[in-house]
Amino acid sequence: MTLHTDDGGEAGFTLLEIMVVLVIAGLLLGVTLERGPLHSDALTFAAARSRVIDTLRDAQALSETSGDAVSVEVDAQTEQLLTVHGTASHLQRLTGPARMFLPKRGGGFLPRALYRFSADGSASGPSLVIMFGRHLCLIRLSAVTGRIETNET
Repeated sequence: MTLHTDDGGEAGFTLLEIMVVLVIAGLLLGVTLERGPLHSDALTFAAARSRVIDTLRDAQALSETSGDAVSVEVDAQTEQLLTVHGTASHLQRLTGPARMFLPKRGGGFLPRALYRFSADGSASGPSLVIMFGRHLCLIRLSAVTGRIETNET
């Protein structure tokens, strides 16, 4: 678009000026989408927490419906959850920056833990902590009821 000025010259934006503005707008949009509401810490933490809790609940439900014991092996170092039912197994990995910890009684952490679900509804296994940033979730199994209990901060 070209405008004529009073002194006879032409006014307007050059193609180079328009390209510079578009590049800056694209960079700002990229930064906004990278750390915007679609990638918040709370959503990242919620996804990791849901994956672990869903894996434990699925193993519990499978145990109750099949009448067999089902176990979930958790490897905190590799962030892997392995569900084992008879000869079948299903491996999942906790993706993203959230981390799992298996606290030991008396201090320290376990590298691995085994969670067992029985057909009668009982369950066993140590506490499990999921952490990302300032978000924390403690997951415990009730040995008597088999209930999966969570406590978030």
